[in-house]
Amino acid sequence: MEKEPLIKLVWHGHETIESIPALLDQAEQIEITLPSNYNHALFRKLHLRARPAEPEIIDIAGGPELLAMVSTVTGLEELAALTEVLAAAQATVQVITPPKVVITLPAAHFQT
Repeated sequence: MEKEPLIKLVWHGHETIESIPALLDQAEQIEITLPSNYNHALFRKLHLRARPAEPEIIDIAGGPELLAMVSTVTGLEELAALTEVLAAAQATVQVITPPKVVITLPAAHFQT
C-alpha cells in the first residue's frame, strides 16, 4: 500500500486525536491545523526566553515529547494522548506558525 504524502486535519479536539492512530499507516505526514488564536500561547510556551517585542514565529521540531509541552496550552491538553503512539511509530513532531502540528513518520525501509 502506498502512503499519502500528506494528510491535513483541522483541530477538533478529541475527534482529531481519535483519528490519528488509524492514519499513521496511511500517511508520510499528518498536519493538524490549529486555530490561529493558539499561536501566541504556543510561542510563549515554546520560547520561554523570548523578548516581548520579538515576532511570534514558531518552528520547533523534536520527538513526540514535544507534544507534552504543547499539551500544557489550555485547549490542547488532548495532544498529550498521542505521545506514546507517536513514539512507538518513531514519528517526529514539528510545531510551526501559523499554528500547526506536523507529524512526520519514518520512511518505509523498502518499497514493494
